[in-house]
Amino acid sequence: MLVVRLVHHLVPALVFGALAASSAAAKSWPTPAGGPSASGDPEVLFTFDDGPNPTYTPQILDILAEHHIHAVFFMVGEMVDSRSKKVPAIVERILREGHVLANHTRSHADLCRLKDPARAAAEIDEGKASIERMAHVPVVWFRAPFGVRCTRLEAQLAERTTSHMHWDLDPQEWKTQDAAQTVAYVTRALARAHGRNVLLMHDIHAVSVKALPQILTWIAEENTRRGAAKERPIRIVQAPTLAAEQLPAGLAAWSTDTLAHLAGLRDDVVAVLPPVRERHVQR
Repeated sequence: MLVVRLVHHLVPALVFGALAASSAAAKSWPTPAGGPSASGDPEVLFTFDDGPNPTYTPQILDILAEHHIHAVFFMVGEMVDSRSKKVPAIVERILREGHVLANHTRSHADLCRLKDPARAAAEIDEGKASIERMAHVPVVWFRAPFGVRCTRLEAQLAERTTSHMHWDLDPQEWKTQDAAQTVAYVTRALARAHGRNVLLMHDIHAVSVKALPQILTWIAEENTRRGAAKERPIRIVQAPTLAAEQLPAGLAAWSTDTLAHLAGLRDDVVAVLPPVRERHVQR
């Protein structure tokens, strides 16, 4: 099955050893969050936080499948361990369809505000354990709730040989609950984007389901315009291909089906897709 690990910006554990007791706030995580563009074109990687959600995650998966996009799903352990009977099938589908699973802590706690270092460490470990129990694959990609960064968290991630995947674009659709505003933010940002951009969205809200197909339709239409004008296209980075690009040899085990599917895409690193009829989605 699919194993993921991002290795940029990982500071050696020895550097952090003396700082492990400190939780003083540090600067934001480095950007570009996904590293430099492999194609030289503006690129976007789709990531989704806080699920899995029995209602909205399957709808997000439907949209991604229709557009042949592979994303990263940063899951919360408590959501994975929910009593919903739909969750195991959702997790299995995410893997089967070639997406990447990653850790978003046990309970979505602010790891830099927790006073107890052991509790903060448990949030990382228990979130990972919940996902791995359900998915039966190792998970080594991590994203801190709220994108917090502090020396204690850096040390704890280094101890676990886990690096943080931050983001470059955050429409905050969870806060506004406004699909039009979400689409406007993302499309404006991508219209002027250079290099690689990691887009943060959430698969636990109806607004995300409503906004996503509009964003993808805009990308396709914008690329049609750019093609006619001989301008650089906006490329969609496939999550497992990004992981293969970033990982040292021998550190990833890939599903045969996923790699075979990716090999059939137009580009080995990214896919530029034609317009797809927008689906009716649940409001």
